[in-house]
Amino acid sequence: MRNALLIVAGLTAAGALSAQSQYKVKRRFIYPEAFQAGKPYTPGVLVGETLYISGQVDKHPQTGAQPKGIAEQTRLAMANMGHVLRAAGMDYGNVVSCHVQLADMGHYKEMNEVYGSYFGPDHYPARTTLEFPGLPGGANIEITCIAYADKSKIAVVAPPAGAIPEAAGPYRPGVWAGDTLYVSGSGGRKPKTNELDATIEGQTKQTMENIGQVLAAAGLAHKDAVFTNVYFVDPDGYKGGTYGKLNSVYKDFFRLATAPSRASFCVSKLPGPISVEFTFIATRDRANKGRVVPDSAGPSPTSSNGGVLDRDTLYTSGKSGSGATVEEQMRDSLESIRGILKLAGMNLEHVVDAHVYLKNIGQMDAMNAIFKEYFPKNPPARTTVQVNQQQLEQVQVVAVR
Repeated sequence: MRNALLIVAGLTAAGALSAQSQYKVKRRFIYPEAFQAGKPYTPGVLVGETLYISGQVDKHPQTGAQPKGIAEQTRLAMANMGHVLRAAGMDYGNVVSCHVQLADMGHYKEMNEVYGSYFGPDHYPARTTLEFPGLPGGANIEITCIAYADKSKIAVVAPPAGAIPEAAGPYRPGVWAGDTLYVSGSGGRKPKTNELDATIEGQTKQTMENIGQVLAAAGLAHKDAVFTNVYFVDPDGYKGGTYGKLNSVYKDFFRLATAPSRASFCVSKLPGPISVEFTFIATRDRANKGRVVPDSAGPSPTSSNGGVLDRDTLYTSGKSGSGATVEEQMRDSLESIRGILKLAGMNLEHVVDAHVYLKNIGQMDAMNAIFKEYFPKNPPARTTVQVNQQQLEQVQVVAVR
């Protein structure tokens, strides 16, 4: 069956499929001198004003030494982040969004104290904090951030007092970076009482309403989302009932075939007692958005099933491949992504950021070998974690023309 391109909201098929002999948006591949060469990913990719930074762990970039204690481990991960920022001509004040991946949520408080010290209270980025069953190389913390070069176009978004639950750490509800809004991870706590609904459906509804308040404060709505992460906790993973229950509510916030791109995962633990947490990326220009959906995928009530194109930036949904081995599945996933990119007039060289989710972090070397095959030169920034999933891998990317 041939691939089809579905265009909405003002994009034309001819414009989306035009041949690319050169990058439309300039980019720099950032490799600080402090880092060892030869990684299968680039520490940072600056495309236009946006800097995508690979996940930084608690290991010395040259020796691989790991300090003791989460405080010093957080400090080292943040210092590694600083190397990339400085090499791109930025500092911590340019950071607009972070994901903090922990091996133990019990380290949340100590991590917060160190992490927060790198930002002034008026300039906290949006943030999501999660516990994963495995991080690369036995790390206890991995921090992934996005920064924006023009500080004059960075602005905090905060709903009126009492509209959303109070922040449980050094982060802001939402942060504008130019025309892109990064929304912090949100759970289903009720704003006024901090109570949590006993059902997954109730938590999901409240989570989406909390995010809606942040979006509204920015002059946006759920339909302006281009990408979401859905995280949930269930002892039985995808075989349990949590995933289906959250989807039954999540889909009601989008008309059919208009949901954003999405990647969903079962994690070890979320902050506090919540069972679901979502993050959003939204943009303000509705006239220049479209979506690319292969024939084989078709419309979905919960995901783009392909990619959402915002001007020159494509956010793909997470893709898991077929096959008996992680190598086979990675190739299949990356071929699916290649097909989506082709529909948007791009190829793998346009990928600037990638997230790889493994069922077993011990298979990282095998995954890396395939990743190098598909990205032999100037690979994208990348974050890799272990999650509780049925497939051996899942891949999600951001590409820019």
